[in-house]
Amino acid sequence: MAPTFTHEFKNQSYTGKTSFGTGVYIDGQFRDGSNGTTIDVVNPTNGSLITKIAEATAADVNTAVKAAQKALDTTWGLNTSGAERGELIGKLARLMERDQDELSAIEALDNGKTFGWAKGVDIAFSIQTIKYFAGWADKITGQTIETDEKKLVYTRHEPLGVVGQIIPWNFPLLMFAWKIAPALATGNAIVIKTHGDASGSWEKVELGLGSVFDALFASAEA
Repeated sequence: MAPTFTHEFKNQSYTGKTSFGTGVYIDGQFRDGSNGTTIDVVNPTNGSLITKIAEATAADVNTAVKAAQKALDTTWGLNTSGAERGELIGKLARLMERDQDELSAIEALDNGKTFGWAKGVDIAFSIQTIKYFAGWADKITGQTIETDEKKLVYTRHEPLGVVGQIIPWNFPLLMFAWKIAPALATGNAIVIKTHGDASGSWEKVELGLGSVFDALFASAEA
């Protein structure tokens, strides 16, 4: 089990406590990387060490892909209706909205943005993006195209499968939202590589993702 990072914020923008796992997040839990190495997360404003996060290896990626494929085969993808996907993705947006001050403080801490910028741009647009694609999840349909009386042409939209996504350091949570929201709305499973310099807000949101999808996974395993 990977260690948990805990931090007390006490400043004019936000006062509160945050806590989240620092490991590789696979199959609903934080775990140590397979080789036990870590990456330093440094405060860019003063160079101080914030925490250490687990470094994933190729073996960890393979494990994550297998877990994502299992979810796709059993509880996600074509096993879940567009309406259900939209409701779950929308719930994530509501959790982020509830915790937006905390997420903004984390984003400012490990990315170097001001709290106001993080909240007004990064977090606000992330929530808007996730809400937008949650609304599209039950509106993705195929088409029947008229050609002539002897032919029937139609289109059918299906998930691609397990999707690999890479998140840069400059807008970590916003680009996370841009990538996962449409992928999840269309029924894909995802494996994400975050940037080691700015992964705090994403680590926190992983907890939200876990709580949102736990009920779905539990019902499938019962």
